[in-house]
Amino acid sequence: MKREIDIDQLVTAMKAVDEAGRLFEEARAVYEARGLKRNSDDFKVAGGSVQTLQGAEEMALGTRRFLTELALVVGYATAGFEERVGGRSATARTGFSGISGGGARMARPLLDPTLRGLRLLLAVDFFEPVFKAEIEAVLLAEKATYPDPSTFRIPAAADGAAPVGRTS
Repeated sequence: MKREIDIDQLVTAMKAVDEAGRLFEEARAVYEARGLKRNSDDFKVAGGSVQTLQGAEEMALGTRRFLTELALVVGYATAGFEERVGGRSATARTGFSGISGGGARMARPLLDPTLRGLRLLLAVDFFEPVFKAEIEAVLLAEKATYPDPSTFRIPAAADGAAPVGRTS
């Protein structure tokens, strides 16, 4: 019986994702060692310490969750339960969350471990072009883009409007 799922390709992807995750965790640890905290007042600033740390965490967690999903697919396929995999194999090729959103939050230049992890994911022959384009966009971005500063603009009060909050 011919397998419909290429286990060797999945294992290769798992190894790349695992190493990328390790690299993303290394970058997160560097940010934390620099004293970046998630309770800073610059959560509204794209590329600020809060957003950069959040982005690094999103990338690291995304790879770990995705690695678990790949392990499930490989396990079922190896045991001969390909019918239980369902559409997971095809869905896995679309990539995972955390890369584009995490990258959009992070200050530039990105740390070397982050760059190496992203390039490693690009090099593996597994992901669909859309996911690879998301990775390339993170690599090519000159600055952080999330959150958009216009999100936090407070409209001017209308004439005669009552003030909000404390007034004295």
